[in-house]
Amino acid sequence: METQTFKNLSSRPRTNNPNRIVVHHTGGTDKYPLADTSHHTAKIIEKWHLSKPGWIGIGYHYVIHKDGTVWKGRPEHVHGAHAKARNNESIGICLSGNFDLTLPTKEQEDALRTLMLDIKSRYTIEDIEPHRATANKTCYGNNLSEDWARNLVAEEVNILLKDATLYQVVIRLMQLLPK
Repeated sequence: METQTFKNLSSRPRTNNPNRIVVHHTGGTDKYPLADTSHHTAKIIEKWHLSKPGWIGIGYHYVIHKDGTVWKGRPEHVHGAHAKARNNESIGICLSGNFDLTLPTKEQEDALRTLMLDIKSRYTIEDIEPHRATANKTCYGNNLSEDWARNLVAEEVNILLKDATLYQVVIRLMQLLPK
């Protein structure tokens, strides 16, 4: 699935050289920090971002809905608008939901793990970090540890390597990558 932003920006020149992944949640609002935002979709987020003066579309490269559906936000080669200090050197992924209040679904965790493994297979990724690592926010939520997203990938790698032959590791990695 693609947002209108993805379609509009696809022909833009490269302004992003990703070396990290920054993970977000839709979170609450300024007025209601614990508001339930699990119903927020890529289209809702895109509409909100486009309402901000000067924004050219959704700020994230990907949005993962509660059911695990992955939407393309901005093209990866275009800088994001999701983490001020990292916008031209990262891939921004946002999960629908307020993880100060709840936890991601199993479908979101599986989709995030698969997406991050795919991104890591295409770029030299030095780190996977929550948005709060670069901003005075709780994002990706106080219910998740600082290394939660990083550990999703590490767990998969550990599972792959434990008692597996090289052939089995390669086959499993191929199964995890998008078709």
